[in-house]
Amino acid sequence: MFIKKNSSASVLKVLDCTFRDGGYYNNWDFDTLVVQKYLHAIANANIDIVELGFRNFPQDFFLGAFAYTSDTYINSLDISDHIFVCVMIDANSILKSDYSINDAIRLLFQPKERSRVDLVRIATHFSNVNQCHEIARVLKKMGYQVGLNLMQPNDKTSSELAIVAQLVQCWQLVDVLYFADSLGSMEGADVVRIISSLKLNWFGDIGFHAHNNKGLAVSNTLTAIEDGVTWVDCTILGMGRGAGNAQTEKLLLELQIRHNLAYKANMLFDLVLSDFTPLKKYYYWGENLLYSLAAINNIHPTYIQEMIKDNRYSNKEILQAIGFMSTLDTRNYDKDLLLHARGNTKNKGSWSAKNWCLNREVLILASGESQKTYRKAVIQYIKTYKPMVISLNIQPEFPEDLVDVYVSSNESRMLNEYSLYTKLTKPLIISKILLNKILNNTGIHIKELWDYGLNITPGVFQAKEKECTLPCELSAGYALSLAYIGKASTISLVGFDGYSAEDARQIRMVELFDLFSEQSPQVITALTPSVYNLSQGSIYASKP
Repeated sequence: MFIKKNSSASVLKVLDCTFRDGGYYNNWDFDTLVVQKYLHAIANANIDIVELGFRNFPQDFFLGAFAYTSDTYINSLDISDHIFVCVMIDANSILKSDYSINDAIRLLFQPKERSRVDLVRIATHFSNVNQCHEIARVLKKMGYQVGLNLMQPNDKTSSELAIVAQLVQCWQLVDVLYFADSLGSMEGADVVRIISSLKLNWFGDIGFHAHNNKGLAVSNTLTAIEDGVTWVDCTILGMGRGAGNAQTEKLLLELQIRHNLAYKANMLFDLVLSDFTPLKKYYYWGENLLYSLAAINNIHPTYIQEMIKDNRYSNKEILQAIGFMSTLDTRNYDKDLLLHARGNTKNKGSWSAKNWCLNREVLILASGESQKTYRKAVIQYIKTYKPMVISLNIQPEFPEDLVDVYVSSNESRMLNEYSLYTKLTKPLIISKILLNKILNNTGIHIKELWDYGLNITPGVFQAKEKECTLPCELSAGYALSLAYIGKASTISLVGFDGYSAEDARQIRMVELFDLFSEQSPQVITALTPSVYNLSQGSIYASKP
């Protein structure tokens, strides 16, 4: 298999990393029958290298076999003798472990003569390249071929790339120097620039790992090949983090047609259609507008992946979040940015919620279908019994004159509803610090803002005079903390219908109610139908 470039011949190697990169969607836990079928199809398609997965230290949560890809597990697989086997390690996990680099590598790997693994690829950010020297040295001493994968090279200057290439060249340890389009933002010209810069000081094989955020993964891979790259990555149906990768089946077809190479894409077709197409429909990877916008704004694709699979976010809210993240450095994924309401900071407000609803019934108004179904009865209940009414977020269809205060603690909601905040005639209880951050300090023009602080710490519910700490950013928790510290006599809920048992929102709401009940004497009663394990009442029942 040869690609001719400038009258010289160089061997092309196609590396399929489906189980390693695709594992970001299913926790590296692939069905045994799919694994067997995949390995058989890969061999028949004449693919050169299979990167089976990561090699990791034990984690305190479940991950499937391909997160660890142990030698014992590899030995249980039926892998063709002509397949070159590869695993990947994350340099950061080695450097942050409790072991020396030498000890860490020797805990993860046996000497090559006792392992089916041929090549170990080290994934690294540029800031850790220097420390990868020792990682590569130990692996090489143990008998492995070594690859070094440079992440996010597109924001580096040509001079910076050339300097790194020179450094790695001097080691004389690396067999292939890879660069990855980590954010999926590259176009053909970017690929050519990076290759040219690396070639100034690196004289060995160069590899390329494309992402498909812009739909250019296969095209960019072909450009890289034409410009002298000899190792290229791909995955079945493009399965991989975020928008995924160059599709193996499409790439092989192009290599057969353009370069008359001896790959057999047709050997993958049944695997693609019968096994991976259903997986794609379930996990929803692949090119779309949201991933493309993320690439354009240098946003790490995992942010988009997490929001797409978390059905708390509408498409509009994801677009708003992308607009917000485009103002920050979000090239590296930080789960706290989305999950912890701008990062678990100490956020004390200026308004005191102590006794603000003392000995009053507080009715918390959510937007479930039951609130709409029983709206006339809800309105009559409020007029008759005059509870303090807290509206979760803005509900334009519900009469504003019956609402005492509005609350919001969800950053995407804040982005989405800010224009409505400015029109309110009733107070808005919100974290001013958080709102300022989300609006990028552009100014807040709200008639009456009660500034109550918000902090996020998993597994914690705590309400104080001027701030609360919640396990998640759901506005229901924010409202419950206000009712708790305000010393409400009772708490009534309307529109808290609930979700399916497996829905992430349901899981978080159940946790929230459990944490609240552990410390509060206040009784929560659902006045409209609800699936939650709460005291059940009726919006129609007369009160003594």
